[in-house]
Amino acid sequence: MIAPQEVSDRILAECFNRPQAYKELQWLCDNVGSRTSGAESGNKAEEWGHRFFTKWGLENVRYEELPVTVWSRGLLEVVVTEPASWVLTSMAHGNAPSNVNLEGEVLDAGHAEKGDFERFGNVVKGKVVLCDEGVAEGHRALHRTEKLKMAIEAGASGLMILSSASGGLPRTGVCYYGEAPIPSMGISQEDGERIKRLINAGAKPKVRISMRNSNSTGIARNVLADITGAEKPDEIVMAGGHLDCWDVATGATDNGLGSAIVMEMAHALASVGKRPKRTLRFALWAAEEVGLCGSHAYVKDHRDELDRICGLLNFDMTGDPFGFWSPGHKDKHPLLAGLAEQLAGIGMKEDYDHKAGLHSDHQPFMLEGVPVVGLLAKLEGQGGHYYHSVGDTFEKVSQAALNRAAAVAAHTMWAIADAPERPWARLTPAEIETMIDEDDLREALSAEQ
Repeated sequence: MIAPQEVSDRILAECFNRPQAYKELQWLCDNVGSRTSGAESGNKAEEWGHRFFTKWGLENVRYEELPVTVWSRGLLEVVVTEPASWVLTSMAHGNAPSNVNLEGEVLDAGHAEKGDFERFGNVVKGKVVLCDEGVAEGHRALHRTEKLKMAIEAGASGLMILSSASGGLPRTGVCYYGEAPIPSMGISQEDGERIKRLINAGAKPKVRISMRNSNSTGIARNVLADITGAEKPDEIVMAGGHLDCWDVATGATDNGLGSAIVMEMAHALASVGKRPKRTLRFALWAAEEVGLCGSHAYVKDHRDELDRICGLLNFDMTGDPFGFWSPGHKDKHPLLAGLAEQLAGIGMKEDYDHKAGLHSDHQPFMLEGVPVVGLLAKLEGQGGHYYHSVGDTFEKVSQAALNRAAAVAAHTMWAIADAPERPWARLTPAEIETMIDEDDLREALSAEQ
Protein backbone atom coordinates (compact mmCIF):
# COMPACT_ATOMS: atom_id res chain seq x y z
CA MET A 1 0.00 0.00 0.00
CA ILE A 2 1.59 3.28 -1.16
CA ALA A 3 -0.08 5.50 1.44
CA PRO A 4 -0.22 3.88 4.93
CA GLN A 5 -3.64 2.64 5.96
CA GLU A 6 -4.03 5.05 8.88
CA VAL A 7 -3.07 8.02 6.65
CA SER A 8 -5.38 6.90 3.86
CA ASP A 9 -8.28 6.33 6.23
CA ARG A 10 -7.94 9.85 7.66
CA ILE A 11 -7.67 11.49 4.23
CA LEU A 12 -10.77 9.68 3.00
CA ALA A 13 -12.69 10.51 6.17
CA GLU A 14 -11.86 14.21 5.92
CA CYS A 15 -12.47 14.54 2.17
CA PHE A 16 -15.72 12.55 2.08
CA ASN A 17 -17.23 12.71 5.56
CA ARG A 18 -16.04 16.12 6.80
CA PRO A 19 -15.29 18.18 3.66
CA GLN A 20 -14.73 21.88 4.20
CA ALA A 21 -13.68 23.52 0.95
CA TYR A 22 -16.88 23.18 -1.08
CA LYS A 23 -18.94 25.30 1.30
CA GLU A 24 -16.12 27.84 1.61
CA LEU A 25 -15.89 28.01 -2.19
CA GLN A 26 -19.60 28.85 -2.25
CA TRP A 27 -18.93 31.71 0.16
CA LEU A 28 -16.04 32.95 -1.98
CA CYS A 29 -18.07 32.87 -5.20
CA ASP A 30 -21.18 34.47 -3.72
CA ASN A 31 -19.58 37.06 -1.41
CA VAL A 32 -16.41 38.04 -3.27
CA GLY A 33 -17.36 37.00 -6.80
CA SER A 34 -14.89 37.76 -9.57
CA ARG A 35 -11.28 37.98 -8.40
CA THR A 36 -8.83 40.30 -10.14
CA SER A 37 -5.27 40.04 -8.82
CA GLY A 38 -3.98 43.44 -7.76
CA ALA A 39 -7.49 44.84 -7.20
CA GLU A 40 -9.66 44.82 -4.08
CA SER A 41 -11.49 41.66 -5.15
CA GLY A 42 -8.15 39.87 -5.44
CA ASN A 43 -7.13 41.08 -1.99
CA LYS A 44 -10.33 39.71 -0.46
CA ALA A 45 -9.79 36.32 -2.10
CA GLU A 46 -6.19 36.16 -0.85
CA GLU A 47 -7.41 36.94 2.68
CA TRP A 48 -9.94 34.12 2.32
CA GLY A 49 -7.19 31.61 1.57
CA HIS A 50 -4.92 32.92 4.34
CA ARG A 51 -7.77 32.75 6.87
CA PHE A 52 -8.56 29.09 6.24
CA PHE A 53 -4.96 27.92 6.00
CA THR A 54 -4.52 29.49 9.45
CA LYS A 55 -7.79 28.15 10.86
CA TRP A 56 -6.96 24.61 9.77
CA GLY A 57 -3.62 24.60 11.57
CA LEU A 58 -1.07 24.93 8.77
CA GLU A 59 2.31 26.44 9.51
CA ASN A 60 4.07 29.55 8.24
CA VAL A 61 0.94 30.86 6.53
CA ARG A 62 2.14 33.85 4.54
CA TYR A 63 1.78 36.17 1.58
CA GLU A 64 4.41 36.74 -1.07
CA GLU A 65 3.80 39.96 -2.98
CA LEU A 66 4.34 40.65 -6.65
CA PRO A 67 3.62 43.75 -8.77
CA VAL A 68 1.03 43.28 -11.49
CA THR A 69 -0.63 45.28 -14.23
CA VAL A 70 -4.36 45.43 -13.60
CA TRP A 71 -6.27 45.45 -16.89
CA SER A 72 -9.86 46.69 -16.58
CA ARG A 73 -12.58 46.02 -19.12
CA GLY A 74 -14.42 49.02 -20.51
CA LEU A 75 -16.78 49.74 -23.39
CA LEU A 76 -16.91 47.32 -26.31
CA GLU A 77 -19.29 47.61 -29.23
CA VAL A 78 -18.84 45.47 -32.34
CA VAL A 79 -21.36 46.21 -35.07
CA VAL A 80 -21.73 44.50 -38.42
CA THR A 81 -22.39 47.35 -40.85
CA GLU A 82 -22.67 45.43 -44.17
CA PRO A 83 -24.55 43.65 -45.70
CA ALA A 84 -26.94 43.66 -42.74
CA SER A 85 -26.61 45.65 -39.54
CA TRP A 86 -26.54 44.10 -36.07
CA VAL A 87 -24.61 44.32 -32.81
CA LEU A 88 -22.46 41.29 -32.00
CA THR A 89 -22.51 39.65 -28.59
CA SER A 90 -18.85 40.16 -27.79
CA MET A 91 -16.26 40.36 -25.03
CA ALA A 92 -12.78 41.88 -25.16
CA HIS A 93 -9.83 39.63 -24.51
CA GLY A 94 -7.56 40.45 -21.59
CA ASN A 95 -4.91 43.09 -22.34
CA ALA A 96 -6.83 44.30 -25.39
CA PRO A 97 -5.92 47.89 -26.34
CA SER A 98 -7.07 50.90 -24.34
CA ASN A 99 -8.62 52.84 -27.21
CA VAL A 100 -9.84 51.43 -30.52
CA ASN A 101 -12.03 52.86 -33.26
CA LEU A 102 -11.80 50.94 -36.52
CA GLU A 103 -13.85 49.62 -39.36
CA GLY A 104 -12.81 46.76 -41.58
CA GLU A 105 -13.81 43.87 -43.77
CA VAL A 106 -14.06 40.46 -42.09
CA LEU A 107 -11.91 37.60 -43.35
CA ASP A 108 -12.80 34.04 -42.32
CA ALA A 109 -9.49 32.37 -41.41
CA GLY A 110 -10.97 29.04 -40.32
CA HIS A 111 -9.01 27.77 -37.31
CA ALA A 112 -6.40 30.55 -37.73
CA GLU A 113 -3.61 28.02 -38.02
CA LYS A 114 -0.36 28.75 -39.84
CA GLY A 115 -1.63 27.18 -43.06
CA ASP A 116 -4.76 29.34 -43.00
CA PHE A 117 -2.70 32.54 -42.91
CA GLU A 118 -0.32 31.23 -45.57
CA ARG A 119 -3.29 30.46 -47.81
CA PHE A 120 -4.51 34.07 -47.68
CA GLY A 121 -1.09 35.75 -47.80
CA ASN A 122 -1.24 39.53 -48.22
CA VAL A 123 -5.04 39.47 -48.34
CA VAL A 124 -5.04 39.45 -44.52
CA LYS A 125 -3.58 42.96 -44.29
CA GLY A 126 -6.06 45.43 -42.87
CA LYS A 127 -8.76 42.81 -42.41
CA VAL A 128 -10.55 41.84 -39.19
CA VAL A 129 -9.77 38.13 -38.92
CA LEU A 130 -12.55 35.79 -37.82
CA CYS A 131 -11.63 32.32 -36.55
CA ASP A 132 -13.01 29.56 -34.36
CA GLU A 133 -11.55 27.78 -31.34
CA GLY A 134 -11.10 24.53 -33.25
CA VAL A 135 -8.15 22.67 -34.70
CA ALA A 136 -7.55 20.67 -37.87
CA GLU A 137 -7.45 16.91 -37.41
CA GLY A 138 -4.01 15.74 -36.30
CA HIS A 139 -2.84 19.25 -35.40
CA ARG A 140 -1.97 20.63 -32.00
CA ALA A 141 -4.67 22.92 -30.64
CA LEU A 142 -3.49 26.54 -30.66
CA HIS A 143 -3.87 28.90 -27.73
CA ARG A 144 -5.52 32.24 -28.48
CA THR A 145 -2.14 33.97 -27.94
CA GLU A 146 -0.75 32.04 -30.90
CA LYS A 147 -3.69 32.96 -33.12
CA LEU A 148 -3.35 36.64 -32.26
CA LYS A 149 0.41 36.56 -32.86
CA MET A 150 -0.06 35.17 -36.37
CA ALA A 151 -2.84 37.68 -37.10
CA ILE A 152 -0.56 40.54 -36.04
CA GLU A 153 2.31 39.21 -38.14
CA ALA A 154 -0.01 38.91 -41.15
CA GLY A 155 -1.07 42.54 -40.82
CA ALA A 156 -4.63 42.05 -39.58
CA SER A 157 -6.37 45.02 -37.98
CA GLY A 158 -8.27 42.90 -35.44
CA LEU A 159 -9.16 39.36 -34.36
CA MET A 160 -12.55 37.87 -33.47
CA ILE A 161 -12.70 34.32 -32.06
CA LEU A 162 -16.12 32.70 -32.17
CA SER A 163 -17.00 30.59 -29.15
CA SER A 164 -17.30 26.82 -29.40
CA ALA A 165 -20.10 27.06 -26.81
CA SER A 166 -23.61 27.73 -28.05
CA GLY A 167 -26.07 29.99 -26.29
CA GLY A 168 -24.70 33.49 -26.86
CA LEU A 169 -21.53 32.91 -24.80
CA PRO A 170 -18.50 34.84 -26.02
CA ARG A 171 -15.31 33.96 -24.17
CA THR A 172 -12.62 36.18 -22.77
CA GLY A 173 -9.03 35.26 -21.85
CA VAL A 174 -5.62 36.83 -22.16
CA CYS A 175 -4.45 37.11 -25.76
CA TYR A 176 -1.24 39.12 -25.36
CA TYR A 177 1.34 39.67 -22.64
CA GLY A 178 1.29 43.44 -22.33
CA GLU A 179 -1.13 45.76 -24.13
CA ALA A 180 -1.99 44.18 -27.47
CA PRO A 181 -1.22 46.15 -30.66
CA ILE A 182 -4.57 45.25 -32.27
CA PRO A 183 -7.98 44.54 -30.72
CA SER A 184 -9.02 40.96 -30.10
CA MET A 185 -12.28 39.69 -28.69
CA GLY A 186 -14.50 36.69 -28.26
CA ILE A 187 -17.85 36.69 -30.04
CA SER A 188 -20.81 34.37 -29.72
CA GLN A 189 -20.92 31.19 -31.76
CA GLU A 190 -24.19 32.28 -33.30
CA ASP A 191 -22.86 35.64 -34.48
CA GLY A 192 -19.71 34.05 -35.83
CA GLU A 193 -21.59 31.39 -37.76
CA ARG A 194 -23.89 34.03 -39.28
CA ILE A 195 -20.89 36.01 -40.53
CA LYS A 196 -19.33 32.84 -41.96
CA ARG A 197 -22.54 32.03 -43.82
CA LEU A 198 -22.58 35.51 -45.34
CA ILE A 199 -18.97 35.15 -46.49
CA ASN A 200 -19.66 31.71 -47.96
CA ALA A 201 -22.58 33.19 -49.88
CA GLY A 202 -20.29 35.76 -51.50
CA ALA A 203 -20.88 38.77 -49.25
CA LYS A 204 -18.09 40.90 -47.77
CA PRO A 205 -19.22 41.70 -44.23
CA LYS A 206 -17.75 44.73 -42.52
CA VAL A 207 -17.56 45.45 -38.79
CA ARG A 208 -17.10 48.60 -36.77
CA ILE A 209 -15.22 48.12 -33.48
CA SER A 210 -15.27 50.63 -30.61
CA MET A 211 -13.26 49.58 -27.56
CA ARG A 212 -12.15 51.25 -24.33
CA ASN A 213 -10.12 49.55 -21.62
CA SER A 214 -7.72 50.75 -18.95
CA ASN A 215 -4.55 49.68 -17.17
CA SER A 216 -3.25 50.44 -13.72
CA THR A 217 -0.70 48.89 -11.38
CA GLY A 218 -1.32 46.86 -8.26
CA ILE A 219 0.16 44.40 -5.79
CA ALA A 220 -0.99 40.80 -5.91
CA ARG A 221 -0.12 38.08 -3.39
CA ASN A 222 0.57 34.39 -3.59
CA VAL A 223 -0.79 32.70 -0.47
CA LEU A 224 1.46 29.95 0.93
CA ALA A 225 1.28 27.52 3.85
CA ASP A 226 3.34 24.53 5.00
CA ILE A 227 3.26 21.27 6.89
CA THR A 228 6.91 20.81 7.85
CA GLY A 229 8.48 17.46 7.05
CA ALA A 230 9.52 15.16 9.88
CA GLU A 231 12.86 13.93 8.46
CA LYS A 232 13.77 15.96 5.38
CA PRO A 233 12.16 19.36 5.93
CA ASP A 234 14.34 21.04 3.28
CA GLU A 235 12.84 18.84 0.57
CA ILE A 236 9.43 20.05 -0.59
CA VAL A 237 6.34 18.73 -2.33
CA MET A 238 4.07 21.48 -3.59
CA ALA A 239 0.39 21.69 -4.52
CA GLY A 240 -1.12 24.82 -6.06
CA GLY A 241 -4.00 26.32 -7.97
CA HIS A 242 -4.70 29.88 -9.11
CA LEU A 243 -7.07 32.00 -7.09
CA ASP A 244 -7.80 34.74 -9.62
CA CYS A 245 -10.46 34.60 -12.34
CA TRP A 246 -11.93 36.73 -15.08
CA ASP A 247 -14.14 39.65 -14.17
CA VAL A 248 -17.26 38.54 -16.07
CA ALA A 249 -18.35 35.79 -13.63
CA THR A 250 -17.43 34.31 -10.26
CA GLY A 251 -14.77 31.92 -11.56
CA ALA A 252 -16.27 28.90 -9.84
CA THR A 253 -14.81 26.30 -12.19
CA ASP A 254 -11.85 28.37 -13.40
CA ASN A 255 -10.42 28.29 -10.96
CA GLY A 256 -12.34 28.32 -7.71
CA LEU A 257 -12.55 24.56 -8.18
CA GLY A 258 -8.76 24.13 -8.35
CA SER A 259 -8.25 26.43 -5.36
CA ALA A 260 -10.84 24.46 -3.38
CA ILE A 261 -9.07 21.18 -4.18
CA VAL A 262 -5.84 22.62 -2.79
CA MET A 263 -7.67 23.87 0.30
CA GLU A 264 -9.37 20.49 0.86
CA MET A 265 -6.01 18.73 0.51
CA ALA A 266 -4.47 21.09 3.06
CA HIS A 267 -7.33 20.54 5.51
CA ALA A 268 -7.19 16.75 5.16
CA LEU A 269 -3.40 16.46 5.41
CA ALA A 270 -3.26 18.82 8.40
CA SER A 271 -5.76 16.48 10.11
CA VAL A 272 -3.73 13.29 9.64
CA GLY A 273 -1.95 13.61 12.97
CA LYS A 274 1.51 12.73 11.65
CA ARG A 275 3.94 14.23 9.19
CA PRO A 276 5.54 12.77 6.08
CA LYS A 277 9.32 12.85 5.66
CA ARG A 278 9.31 15.94 3.42
CA THR A 279 7.62 19.32 3.75
CA LEU A 280 4.20 19.83 2.16
CA ARG A 281 3.68 23.30 0.71
CA PHE A 282 0.34 24.63 -0.49
CA ALA A 283 0.00 27.62 -2.81
CA LEU A 284 -2.85 29.76 -4.06
CA TRP A 285 -1.34 31.50 -7.08
CA ALA A 286 -2.10 35.09 -8.08
CA ALA A 287 -2.61 36.50 -11.58
CA GLU A 288 -2.56 33.26 -13.55
CA GLU A 289 -5.14 34.48 -16.01
CA VAL A 290 -2.99 37.37 -17.22
CA GLY A 291 0.25 35.45 -17.72
CA LEU A 292 1.00 32.94 -14.92
CA CYS A 293 2.42 35.88 -12.97
CA GLY A 294 2.23 34.35 -9.48
CA SER A 295 3.92 31.07 -10.37
CA HIS A 296 6.53 32.84 -12.52
CA ALA A 297 7.32 35.12 -9.57
CA TYR A 298 7.66 32.15 -7.21
CA VAL A 299 10.08 30.35 -9.53
CA LYS A 300 12.12 33.52 -9.97
CA ASP A 301 12.21 34.36 -6.25
CA HIS A 302 12.87 30.77 -5.10
CA ARG A 303 15.37 29.70 -7.74
CA ASP A 304 17.75 28.36 -5.09
CA GLU A 305 14.94 26.07 -3.88
CA LEU A 306 14.04 24.42 -7.19
CA ASP A 307 16.49 21.53 -6.78
CA ARG A 308 14.73 20.65 -3.53
CA ILE A 309 11.20 20.48 -4.96
CA CYS A 310 10.44 16.78 -5.36
CA GLY A 311 7.09 17.29 -7.06
CA LEU A 312 4.66 20.04 -8.10
CA LEU A 313 0.94 19.28 -8.32
CA ASN A 314 -1.23 21.84 -10.13
CA PHE A 315 -5.01 22.06 -10.16
CA ASP A 316 -6.75 24.15 -12.81
CA MET A 317 -10.35 23.26 -13.71
CA THR A 318 -9.56 19.77 -12.43
CA GLY A 319 -12.56 17.47 -12.73
CA ASP A 320 -13.25 13.88 -11.67
CA PRO A 321 -9.89 12.05 -11.64
CA PHE A 322 -9.17 8.77 -13.42
CA GLY A 323 -5.40 8.76 -14.04
CA PHE A 324 -2.06 10.53 -13.69
CA TRP A 325 -0.02 12.90 -15.82
CA SER A 326 3.68 13.66 -15.52
CA PRO A 327 5.12 15.70 -18.40
CA GLY A 328 8.56 14.70 -19.61
CA HIS A 329 8.53 11.35 -17.81
CA LYS A 330 7.63 8.71 -20.39
CA ASP A 331 7.65 5.80 -17.99
CA LYS A 332 4.94 5.70 -15.36
CA HIS A 333 6.57 5.64 -11.94
CA PRO A 334 5.69 2.62 -9.74
CA LEU A 335 4.51 5.04 -7.05
CA LEU A 336 1.75 6.28 -9.37
CA ALA A 337 0.88 2.77 -10.47
CA GLY A 338 0.56 1.73 -6.84
CA LEU A 339 -1.59 4.74 -6.00
CA ALA A 340 -3.92 4.00 -8.92
CA GLU A 341 -4.38 0.47 -7.59
CA GLN A 342 -4.87 1.64 -4.01
CA LEU A 343 -7.46 4.26 -5.05
CA ALA A 344 -9.38 2.16 -7.58
CA GLY A 345 -12.34 2.15 -5.19
CA ILE A 346 -12.82 5.90 -5.72
CA GLY A 347 -12.49 5.80 -9.48
CA MET A 348 -8.77 5.79 -10.28
CA LYS A 349 -7.63 3.75 -13.27
CA GLU A 350 -4.27 2.90 -14.79
CA ASP A 351 -4.41 5.76 -17.35
CA TYR A 352 -1.18 7.73 -17.70
CA ASP A 353 0.05 10.54 -19.96
CA HIS A 354 3.44 12.22 -20.24
CA LYS A 355 2.80 14.80 -22.98
CA ALA A 356 3.68 18.31 -21.87
CA GLY A 357 1.19 21.17 -22.01
CA LEU A 358 1.30 24.89 -21.27
CA HIS A 359 -0.84 27.78 -20.04
CA SER A 360 -1.29 26.93 -16.38
CA ASP A 361 0.82 27.38 -13.26
CA HIS A 362 2.78 24.15 -13.66
CA GLN A 363 4.48 25.70 -16.72
CA PRO A 364 7.22 27.80 -15.03
CA PHE A 365 8.18 24.82 -12.86
CA MET A 366 8.07 22.33 -15.75
CA LEU A 367 10.33 24.51 -17.90
CA GLU A 368 12.86 24.51 -15.07
CA GLY A 369 12.78 20.71 -14.95
CA VAL A 370 10.90 20.45 -11.64
CA PRO A 371 8.91 17.17 -11.61
CA VAL A 372 5.25 17.90 -12.30
CA VAL A 373 2.47 15.47 -11.37
CA GLY A 374 -1.13 16.07 -12.34
CA LEU A 375 -4.44 14.28 -12.43
CA LEU A 376 -6.09 13.14 -15.63
CA ALA A 377 -9.67 14.16 -14.96
CA LYS A 378 -12.99 14.69 -16.69
CA LEU A 379 -14.85 17.91 -16.04
CA GLU A 380 -18.42 16.67 -15.84
CA GLY A 381 -21.51 18.80 -16.30
CA GLN A 382 -21.45 22.34 -17.67
CA GLY A 383 -18.14 23.62 -16.35
CA GLY A 384 -16.30 23.36 -19.65
CA HIS A 385 -19.19 24.82 -21.62
CA TYR A 386 -19.09 28.03 -19.58
CA TYR A 387 -15.29 28.42 -19.60
CA HIS A 388 -14.21 32.10 -19.51
CA SER A 389 -17.80 33.25 -19.92
CA VAL A 390 -20.53 34.86 -17.83
CA GLY A 391 -21.82 31.41 -16.88
CA ASP A 392 -18.86 30.23 -14.77
CA THR A 393 -20.83 30.22 -11.52
CA PHE A 394 -20.96 28.08 -8.40
CA GLU A 395 -23.73 25.65 -9.40
CA LYS A 396 -21.42 24.28 -12.14
CA VAL A 397 -19.08 22.78 -9.51
CA SER A 398 -19.55 19.10 -8.60
CA GLN A 399 -18.92 18.52 -4.91
CA ALA A 400 -18.47 14.78 -5.43
CA ALA A 401 -15.80 15.29 -8.10
CA LEU A 402 -14.08 17.98 -6.02
CA ASN A 403 -13.90 15.64 -3.04
CA ARG A 404 -12.55 12.75 -5.12
CA ALA A 405 -9.90 14.96 -6.72
CA ALA A 406 -8.82 16.25 -3.31
CA ALA A 407 -8.66 12.72 -1.88
CA VAL A 408 -6.56 11.38 -4.77
CA ALA A 409 -4.31 14.43 -4.75
CA ALA A 410 -3.78 14.31 -0.99
CA HIS A 411 -2.76 10.63 -1.22
CA THR A 412 -0.39 11.52 -4.07
CA MET A 413 1.17 14.43 -2.24
CA TRP A 414 1.69 12.35 0.89
CA ALA A 415 3.15 9.43 -1.07
CA ILE A 416 5.73 11.62 -2.82
CA ALA A 417 6.61 13.38 0.42
CA ASP A 418 7.02 10.14 2.37
CA ALA A 419 8.81 8.06 -0.27
CA PRO A 420 12.17 6.61 0.86
CA GLU A 421 13.87 8.24 -2.15
CA ARG A 422 12.80 11.06 -4.42
CA PRO A 423 10.61 9.48 -7.13
CA TRP A 424 11.83 11.75 -9.97
CA ALA A 425 15.03 13.60 -10.70
CA ARG A 426 14.90 17.16 -11.97
CA LEU A 427 15.00 17.22 -15.78
CA THR A 428 18.24 18.47 -17.31
CA PRO A 429 18.25 21.41 -19.75
CA ALA A 430 18.75 18.95 -22.61
CA GLU A 431 15.79 16.85 -21.46
CA ILE A 432 13.62 19.98 -21.24
CA GLU A 433 14.52 20.97 -24.80
CA THR A 434 13.72 17.46 -26.01
CA MET A 435 10.33 17.59 -24.27
CA ILE A 436 9.53 20.97 -25.86
CA ASP A 437 10.37 19.69 -29.34
CA GLU A 438 8.70 16.28 -29.03
CA ASP A 439 5.49 17.85 -27.75
CA ASP A 440 5.53 20.67 -30.35
CA LEU A 441 5.55 23.55 -27.87
CA ARG A 442 8.18 25.85 -29.36
CA GLU A 443 5.80 28.06 -31.36
CA ALA A 444 3.41 28.29 -28.41
CA LEU A 445 6.26 29.46 -26.18
CA SER A 446 7.37 32.03 -28.76
CA ALA A 447 3.88 33.59 -28.63
CA GLU A 448 4.53 34.48 -24.98
CA GLN A 449 7.62 36.56 -25.74
